Amino acid sequence: MQNDDRPDKSAESNRQGFLSTLLQGLIRDTIGLWITFLFGTGAAAVVCLYFGIPLIFSLLGGVIVLAVYVAWDRL
Repeated sequence: MQNDDRPDKSAESNRQGFLSTLLQGLIRDTIGLWITFLFGTGAAAVVCLYFGIPLIFSLLGGVIVLAVYVAWDRL
């Protein structure tokens, strides 16, 4: 039997706080952006190796893919 003097707080104790929700979103978004950047850099590295272009330009491919991903996500 529930005590009338103390309200039931079981539903509130399961909620996440503001800081933990913010950190969880930041980690999720950061990992998604890194995976996108690494995918673009890897694909550009393969193209650079195929055509004999210096690999430093593969970073440009990662930045381009990241920019397209962010622009597409914000639409």
